[in-house]
Amino acid sequence: MRIHRLEIQAFGPFAGREVIDFDELSSQGLFLLNGPTGAGKTSILDAVCFALYGSVPGARQQGKRLRSDHAAPDAVPEVVCEFSARNRRFEVTRSPQWERPSSRSRKGTVTEKALTLLREKADGVWIPKTWRNDEAGSELLAILGMSLEQFTKVVLLPQGDFAAFLRADAKDRRPLLQRLFNTERFETVEQMLADEAAKARTAYEAAGAGIGQLRARVLEEAQRHLAEDVLPAEPLPDEDLFRVLEGALADKAAAGQAAADDGRQQVRRLQDAIVVQERALSDAAELAGMEKLAAGHRAGAAAHAELMGTLEAHRAAELLAAPIRHRDQAARSVEQATKDFLESSDAAQAHRLYPHFAADRPEPDRGGKDLLDGISRQLSDELGRARAMLPEAERLAEAKEAQLLKDRHVAGLRAELETAEQRRRETEQEQALLQAQLESVERLPQDPALLAERVDQAKSIREAVVAYADSVRKTEEARRRRDLAQLEQLDLKETWLQLLERRLEQAAAELAETLAAGGPCPVCGGTEHPAPAQPDRDGLVTREQEGQARSRHAEAEARHAAAQQACSALEQELSVLASRGGTTPLAEAEDAVRAAEERLDAALAERRRLEILQEKVQDNARQLQALQQQLSATAVDRATAESELSAARSRTAELERRLAEVLPEGGRLQDRVAELARLERLITACAELLVQRDHASQALDRAEDELAAAVAGSEFGTEEEARVALLDQAALADLTRRRNAYDETGQRLRLLAESPAIVRAREAAGKGAGLPKAEDVETARHQARALEEEVRREAVQLGMVKAAQEQLAGYRTRLAEQLARLRPVEERFELVRSVADTVRGLGDNDRKMTLATYVLAARLEQIAAAASERLNTMTDGRYTLVHDDSKSGNKKSGLGLHVSDEWTGLRRDTATLSGGESFMASLALALGLADVVQAESGGIDIETLFVDEGFGSLDEQSLEQVMDALEGLRDGGRVVGLVSHVAEMKQRIGAQLRVTKGRHGSTVRTVLAAVQ
Repeated sequence: MRIHRLEIQAFGPFAGREVIDFDELSSQGLFLLNGPTGAGKTSILDAVCFALYGSVPGARQQGKRLRSDHAAPDAVPEVVCEFSARNRRFEVTRSPQWERPSSRSRKGTVTEKALTLLREKADGVWIPKTWRNDEAGSELLAILGMSLEQFTKVVLLPQGDFAAFLRADAKDRRPLLQRLFNTERFETVEQMLADEAAKARTAYEAAGAGIGQLRARVLEEAQRHLAEDVLPAEPLPDEDLFRVLEGALADKAAAGQAAADDGRQQVRRLQDAIVVQERALSDAAELAGMEKLAAGHRAGAAAHAELMGTLEAHRAAELLAAPIRHRDQAARSVEQATKDFLESSDAAQAHRLYPHFAADRPEPDRGGKDLLDGISRQLSDELGRARAMLPEAERLAEAKEAQLLKDRHVAGLRAELETAEQRRRETEQEQALLQAQLESVERLPQDPALLAERVDQAKSIREAVVAYADSVRKTEEARRRRDLAQLEQLDLKETWLQLLERRLEQAAAELAETLAAGGPCPVCGGTEHPAPAQPDRDGLVTREQEGQARSRHAEAEARHAAAQQACSALEQELSVLASRGGTTPLAEAEDAVRAAEERLDAALAERRRLEILQEKVQDNARQLQALQQQLSATAVDRATAESELSAARSRTAELERRLAEVLPEGGRLQDRVAELARLERLITACAELLVQRDHASQALDRAEDELAAAVAGSEFGTEEEARVALLDQAALADLTRRRNAYDETGQRLRLLAESPAIVRAREAAGKGAGLPKAEDVETARHQARALEEEVRREAVQLGMVKAAQEQLAGYRTRLAEQLARLRPVEERFELVRSVADTVRGLGDNDRKMTLATYVLAARLEQIAAAASERLNTMTDGRYTLVHDDSKSGNKKSGLGLHVSDEWTGLRRDTATLSGGESFMASLALALGLADVVQAESGGIDIETLFVDEGFGSLDEQSLEQVMDALEGLRDGGRVVGLVSHVAEMKQRIGAQLRVTKGRHGSTVRTVLAAVQ
C-alpha cells in the first residue's frame, strides 16, 4: 500500500486547502515531517486515517471536532487521499459531519451529513465506485486488509507505539498476525478436529454405556432366579461370570424338572381313581332317569291312541276339501259381482245428465241389460255432435287470448316510449355536468410516481434516524466499556510494575530464603551466613505473585483492545447512519413521512376520480346512443302492434257468433263434452259388471254339482260331517308334534336300554355293589386340583429358569458382538482425540502450541530474522531479535520474542531494553514485519511507513546507525516518513514536509534540499 497524494481542507489546524505530493517527497525514499509542537504534524497522519477509515486514532476521535476552528464558516471540511494497493489505484474523498451557517437564520446552523466518494483509476480515467459511506468503508477495508487499529500498528505508528508490539505478550500479538497472514483456516481445522473428537467420544461413550447396561442385565437376570449365596461375591471376568451363572441355572433347572415329573405321576394316579368313582355315580343316575322316562311313556298310551284316531278322520275328510273350497269361492264371486254392479248403476243414476236418457235405475237382470244398451246408443250420438264443435271453441279461446296479449303489448309499448324519452333527456343533462367536472379535474397537476419516490426517501431517512438513535446508545455504551477497560488495564499494569520493582529490590532477600545452615552461598560460595538479607515489612514478593499480576494485566489489556475495536466499529456505523440523515429529529422525519404519504394519497385519489369521471362520460355517451336507437325501434313496434290488435278483434267476433248457434243455453263446450264422456264411461262400466255377474252365477252352478257328487262317493253322509272332521293348520300341527314326541320317547328308551352305562349300572345292581359317596369324590377332586396347582407352579418356575438360560446365552452373544463393535470405535476415538489435542496444544504436545499458533510462530520467526538484520546494524552487532517458542508456566508457547545480547551472550525479555534500544528494536521489528508481509503470497504490500517521534531517545552513534538502516529501505522501494523535532534529523534528511502554525491556522510546505 503506497500513498501518492493527500489534500486537506478545513481539517484539524489547517484552515485552507493544503496539498501534499507524497510521490515528490518519496523520491529519495526517506522524508522528514517536522514542525513546532501543536503545528499539526500528527493531524496529517490523522487525515490519512480519516480518509481511509472515516475515523482518527486514539482519544482524538471522541472530540468529534475534526473541522478546523480556523476555517471560514462556510468552508467544507474535506480530506482527499490518492493511494495504490494490490496493483490498483484509488482516490477516496471524505467530509465529516459539520455545522454550516443557516441561509434562513443569522444565528442558526444546519447539520451537513458525512459524505464519502470512492473512485478507481482504470485506463487513465477515474471511475466512481460508490457514494455511500458504508459501502465505501467495506470496500476500503477489503482493499487494505487491515482495520484502523491494525493500520496504526503496521503502517502508521504514532507517538512511539512501535514498542507496544515489541513488548506485547503472545496473546496480544496473535490478532495482528492472524489478520496479516490469514490463518483463520488453521483455526477452522482445529475446531473441525475438536468437533470430530467430540463426536468420536460420544460414540465411544454410547457404545461403552451399552456394554455396561448389558452386564447389569446379566446380573439382574441371575439375581431373579438364584440365591445370594450362589451368586459370585466379587466381580469376575465376563467368561468366568457366564460359566458360574450358567452352571447354577443348570443345577436349578435339573432339580425343578425332577420335582415336576414326580408331581405329574401323583396327579395321574389320583385322577384315575376319581374317574372310576365318578363313572359309577353317573351310571346309576343314567339308570334312574331311564326308568322315570319309561313310566311316563306307559302312562300316555291311551291319549296317544285317541290322537291317532283324530288324525285318521282328518286324512279321510281331506279328499272333500277341494270341492268344498271351490263351491265357497264361486258363491263369494257371485255376491261380489252383484254388489259391484249395484254400486256402478247408482253412480250412473246420480250423474246430472242421466235423467235426459232414462228415468229408472238398471237392475241385474235382462231388463237392465236392455236399458243400458239404449242409453249407450243415445250418449254416443250426443257426444259425437259436441266433439265436432270443439275445434271452433278452441279457436275462439285462442283468438281472445291473442287479443288480450296484443292489448297489453300496445299499452306497454306506449309506456316504454314515454320512459325512454324521459331517460334520454336526463342522460343529456348528466353528460353536460360530467363533462364540466372532467375539465376541472384534468387541470390539476399531480404526479403520483414522483410523490411515491418522495415517500420512499422520507421513509429511508426515518429508518436511518431510528437506527442512528440505537447506534448512539450502543456507541456510548461501548465507549463506557472501553474507558472502564482502559482504567482497569492501567491499574493492573501499575500493580504489576510495583510488584516487579519490589521483587527486584528483594532479590537478596529472595536468595536468602534459599540458604541452608552449613550450605554454600550460590553467590560467594561461603558456608557461613552471618547476616542474611530480610524482606521488608510487607513480606517477600514471590515469582508466582509477580507472574499472576502480569497475567491479569495482559488479560485486561486484551479486554481493552477488544473494547476499543468494538467501539471503533460502532463509531464507523454511526458515521454511516449520519450520512444517511440519521441526525434528523425523529419528529421531523415522522412529519415528513406523513406529509409525503398524505400528498401521495391525495394525488392517487384525484387520479382515481379522473379515471372514474372519464369512464362515466364514456358510459353516458353510449347510453345516449342506445336510447336514441331504442326510441326509433319502439315507435315502429307500436304501429305494428295496433294494426294486429284490430285484426284480432274481428276474428274473435266471428267465432263467438258461430258457437252461440251450437250452445243456445250458454256454457263451455269443453265442459259439456267432459260430462257426456264421464256418463258414457259409467254406463259402459255397468254393462261390463253385469256380464261378469252372469259368468259368476254359471260357475257357482257347476261347483255345487261337483260337491254333491264327491259327498255321495265318500264315507261321510253329509257335507257338514266332512267339514267337522277337517282340522285347521294349527290343530293339525299340534297333534302331529304330540304324536312325533311320543314315538321319539319310545325310540330313546330302546337306545338307552342298550347303552354301556345302563348295562354297567344293571350289572352293578345285580351284584349288590354299593355306590361311592359324593363328598368322598369331591374331596378327591380338591386334592387333585391342589396337586395340579403345585405341579403347575413348579413347571412355571422351571420354564422361567430355562428362559433365563436362553436369555443368558443371548446376553453372552450380544456382549461378544458389542465388544467387537467397540474396539474400532475406541481405536478411532483415541486417534482423533490425540490429533485434536495435538493441534490444540493439549495432550502430548509438550510446547502446548496450537496449529494456528505454530503457523504464526513460523511467520514471527521470519519477522524476527528480518528485523534482526536491521537491529544488528543499528546496534553495531550487539542485539538480535530471537523468536521463543518455549513455555512459561501453564501458558501455551509459540509467539514469544526475546532479545539476544552478543556482549553477554544471554537472552532477555524485550521489556529490559532501554528507551533508545527499545526504539531501535521496535523500528527494526516493524520494518521486518513489513518485509515478511510483503514477501508473503497473498499478503499486503506495505510500501509506505510513518514513524512518529522516538528519535530523541537515541545518542549520536545510535542515531547514526538507525539512519543507516532507514537509508537501506530505499533498495526495496519502500518510503518512510519520519516525524521528529531532532535538529540533526533536519540536516540528514533532504526531503522534508514542514508544518508551520499561525493565528489563522497551519500551513504545509514541501522542501527538497541537498543533504549536508
